[in-house]
Amino acid sequence: MNELVIVDGYNFIFHYAAETKMDNDSLTYYRDRLINDLAGYKASKNKDVVLVFDARHSSNATRTTHMINQVRIIYSKKGETADTVIEEMVNQDQSHNKIFVVTSDYVQQKVVFRKNVYRLSSREFGLQLNELKTQLRQQVNQLNKQSNTSFYNLGARLNKKDWDDFTKIRNN
Repeated sequence: MNELVIVDGYNFIFHYAAETKMDNDSLTYYRDRLINDLAGYKASKNKDVVLVFDARHSSNATRTTHMINQVRIIYSKKGETADTVIEEMVNQDQSHNKIFVVTSDYVQQKVVFRKNVYRLSSREFGLQLNELKTQLRQQVNQLNKQSNTSFYNLGARLNKKDWDDFTKIRNN
């Protein structure tokens, strides 16, 4: 099934890190972290992912779009909100069977609601991302355990005489 997830970037970050005092450095950190998390989400779930950031207070005369780790990132233009970009994308998209919009903006949730468009709150999606990261960590740990138990170093596989001969050759 061809699915699209559109994330309202700053809305998600501010809800995800609500208890954290934000400055420019921490905002950059959370933005980069979100991009990496979404790349992992895309790879695991095989869904198209678009991350939209509000740049209405910037001096960008046009929207800018970047691809980072298969995640399309859109910055709105001066005077344009991320909500406007998301609404436009939802209304123009004909190529996806399902569209999920991640935002905790109540008005935005009502505006984008239509057939095959589903809303996820920032909290719900954050829980999904955390669960996915937990599953991936468990898989990596399991693979590490399997590789450690199936690997026998050379010293453990050679008898004493062969090990001594090998050591002589290696040292020369």
